[in-house]
Amino acid sequence: FVVVSGSGEAEERLRKLAERRICSCDDPGSEGTDLQYVDIQIAIVEIQARHTSTDKILQDALLTFPHIEENAAHPIVFFDERMEKSLQREDKIMKVLRDVIGGKDEISFYLEYQPKLDLNKSRIIGFEALARLRIDQLGQIPPDEFIALAEKKLLINELGNHILQLAADFLGRMQGQGIEDITVAVNISGIQLLREGFVEYLQRAPYLSGRILQAMEFEITESVLLEHYEQINETLEQIKRMGIAVSLDDFGTGFSSLSTIGELHIDTVKIDRFFISRISRLPDQDLITSDIISMAHKIGLLVVAEGVEDERQEAYLRKHGCDIIQGYLISRPLAEQDAVAFLRDYNDSEREQ
Repeated sequence: FVVVSGSGEAEERLRKLAERRICSCDDPGSEGTDLQYVDIQIAIVEIQARHTSTDKILQDALLTFPHIEENAAHPIVFFDERMEKSLQREDKIMKVLRDVIGGKDEISFYLEYQPKLDLNKSRIIGFEALARLRIDQLGQIPPDEFIALAEKKLLINELGNHILQLAADFLGRMQGQGIEDITVAVNISGIQLLREGFVEYLQRAPYLSGRILQAMEFEITESVLLEHYEQINETLEQIKRMGIAVSLDDFGTGFSSLSTIGELHIDTVKIDRFFISRISRLPDQDLITSDIISMAHKIGLLVVAEGVEDERQEAYLRKHGCDIIQGYLISRPLAEQDAVAFLRDYNDSEREQ
């Protein structure tokens, strides 16, 4: 229903008018022997010169509904132009992502690679692939934003597969240059893991040869285990049979317990950067990072520390037997050519020492 009010109405008066409309629907109506309740949401749009049609007015009204606060006493919201700009931004991002997946845009979306240092061998043993998106007029889009949007718009499976292919192509080029025993870790969403046919896709994808699979690692977050533990764990078992290593990201902040981790088909845990950052500002006796490392080792898992930024953190992690570290202390995420050059230079210099 649309209600048109006269010009010049103050916001507070319009809000009270909307509240009266909502209150008028508080009592249930009867339909046969049943009582029917009606849930009301009201969007208020100030009609301006740019509203050249009723469709535009209704479109703006519909845009406001997602902004209604959950559990609000009265589900009423006023349209403002920020909402429209937000939608326009989403539309631009989605258009680019669809063009990327469809092969029409090979520039806007790319991967960067953050080196991972084996503390025991003092060698770079792999990279984490990190997705990046840059759009003209919008600039660099934060990964959290475009990944969440891809999930919301049901595009994450296709985008995830595209990321897999880019990472696999990078591995193939390294192997073609004689660079062996280097892994590339790719973040895999829970939606991908839950999708029927995901494992079959991995088995038949032409870009995933046996050598590539053996050099890949899938990273999953603890949160994906919350509601579908058994189903995801079964999928992880099939993935590991293909030769792909599996790591659990952000470990220590969420769902997992030691008993759960012991049953999970993973190879590695990545200690969340929250625990790593505390090393720089707290005395050793107040830290539990060493306990996390020890417990993970006791159940046969490798331990990666992410977000390592200073030498004190590295020294602590070495002292307590952490296997692998990554972070700005070693290197920022790098473009492909820079990543390969960094790998060669670092490992060659270590070999000479």
